[in-house]
Amino acid sequence: MSEVLSLKYRPQRFSEVVGQDNTIKQIVSALQTDKLGHSLLFCGTRGSGKTTTARILAKALNCEKIVSGEPCGECTSCKSIEVGANLAVSEIDAASNTGVDNVREIIENIRYSVAGQHRVVILDEAHMLSKNAFNALLKTLEEPPSGVTFILLTTEPHKLIPTVLSRCQKYEFVDIDSATIKNTLLEIAQKENVNLSEEQANSLALKAEGSLRDALSVLQKSLSGDVSPDTANEYFTLVGAIYNRDAVTALDVVGAIRKSEEARTIIQTLEKWFYWCALETFGQKTPVRNYFPEGRTLAFDLTRLQSLFELCLDIERDFYATPNSKIVLDMGVIRLCL
Repeated sequence: MSEVLSLKYRPQRFSEVVGQDNTIKQIVSALQTDKLGHSLLFCGTRGSGKTTTARILAKALNCEKIVSGEPCGECTSCKSIEVGANLAVSEIDAASNTGVDNVREIIENIRYSVAGQHRVVILDEAHMLSKNAFNALLKTLEEPPSGVTFILLTTEPHKLIPTVLSRCQKYEFVDIDSATIKNTLLEIAQKENVNLSEEQANSLALKAEGSLRDALSVLQKSLSGDVSPDTANEYFTLVGAIYNRDAVTALDVVGAIRKSEEARTIIQTLEKWFYWCALETFGQKTPVRNYFPEGRTLAFDLTRLQSLFELCLDIERDFYATPNSKIVLDMGVIRLCL
């Protein structure tokens, strides 16, 4: 299996985008009712489908046979966009094109229309643009030439200046829940004729942290023989030990996990587990549920969980204060158990 899974199974239609049902519904509705803005902002964590959706939208805006908001994927325009050969669609990495001159070049290029096609500019990592570059782009975002759509993609919308935010139609891409990622991994494994158990798929989904792309990357590594140890059960034991103030067990488990994971990653993962436990108390299903007996009602001391979560944040900051990560981790785990 040589082809990269995240590329092989990259959605080509809105209906194929995973875990973003509400957002996709909003985009398709705006497209069908001709209420789609000329400047759009797609924001969300990495691997949540922002770039994929932007490319599908670019195809939809140019498709010769569009039906119910979906690009056909078969016309000349759709196929040329799929392979990155369509001059009407430009993908620009703002991380490496941050200056005013870069923005001016973008603005100059969109003046030259492609006959019969809709110009689409996809600006990835848009928050990386300098303040002056943003200011140079403002007027064009507010009143772009006819037949031009800007799609700004960002993982950090709070870094965009307010005047840019006010000119864009905003669409939120949420973290994909682990159950959806797990089911997607199982479907892909079946298509690839690979044996992947429910437990293995669940473990990969937990490591992905809401990113389907990351999940597929981890699956790719495991299928190629680069297998990372499954530490989910160890984290379950660790969280239980900390919650019950059992420092001896907690330190033993941390020592085992540290053989395959960095100290700071362990603390960040603990933050996530305490967060999940808190959600379970309110009846929301999270990956924690998979490690308790079926049918058991989960209830935790929310005050203790909040305290543990805040302590993890403090410990994470301590890693910047000293180069000895083992000491920070071990002392941090002892603090969590007190």
